[in-house]
Amino acid sequence: MNKRKRQIITSARKLFIEKGYIETSIIDIISAAEISKGTFYNHFTSKSDCLIAILDEGREEASLRRHELIYGKDPTDLQVLTQQIAVLIHVNREHNLIPIYESIFHSHDNELKKIVLNHHLQELEWLANRFVQVFGEEVSPISYECAVQTFGMINHTFRVVLFSGYKYIDPETVVSVALRNIQAIIPAMLKSKDILISVDMITSIQNVLHSRTVSKEVVLEQLEGFTKGLTTSEPTAGLEYATFLLEELQQEHPKLFIVESILTPFRKAFADTEHAAEARDIANSLWHYMKIEQPSEQHTKR
Repeated sequence: MNKRKRQIITSARKLFIEKGYIETSIIDIISAAEISKGTFYNHFTSKSDCLIAILDEGREEASLRRHELIYGKDPTDLQVLTQQIAVLIHVNREHNLIPIYESIFHSHDNELKKIVLNHHLQELEWLANRFVQVFGEEVSPISYECAVQTFGMINHTFRVVLFSGYKYIDPETVVSVALRNIQAIIPAMLKSKDILISVDMITSIQNVLHSRTVSKEVVLEQLEGFTKGLTTSEPTAGLEYATFLLEELQQEHPKLFIVESILTPFRKAFADTEHAAEARDIANSLWHYMKIEQPSEQHTKR
């Protein structure tokens, strides 16, 4: 993502939080970002398109952190799952996305509501798949139902805490209690075989979802543009990581297990620089590429 687009997103996010999505105009965004109208439309087709980019950025950040949390860890560890679930809560707070989601909820923009729904469905699918990893294939028939109930417990707990006047509660604590409760009732759910979230519902959810796929060519293009924009004043470690990633991916058969081990230090090397957002985007693209395009190779050489 180039600097100008990042500038627009940053300004728009601030306005959406302060004024609300409905009350914010494109002119407001243009003025705050100190750009021309043409520049705005070079990057976004509409105000809603800009908002979607903000929401997607939050989800991509959460996705990246989840990959980093589980890397090298036991995927069946409930503590790891607790931290992964809590990540999205932390990201929404850090990016101040909660007021934006509330603004969308109170709007009459059905297209935006569909975008938010799609985000919720992606989260549901992710947790259902993780439950199968943690508790085994036997929970597969009830995995979506478990995911729905877990999110229900988490979300309603936060609402009650908010209404009671408390300003903060540790997300990991809330998630941990919800997972403890769902773990306790799984045996009863398996025994009764009463499933509210049917196979038909699951199929409908999967049809709605639009999974992100990333090709090697796309990642290479991102890395090439990124490295060309770096100078000798950048952190030495960051330059070395970026160069290595580019050279490795240019190979016919890149060693993905090595690439995977470098992603977190690569991102952190640029954390306090103007390239932080772009480095994060590249790392996230690489996680998606390794998971979706060539999932087998990254595990064969560990």
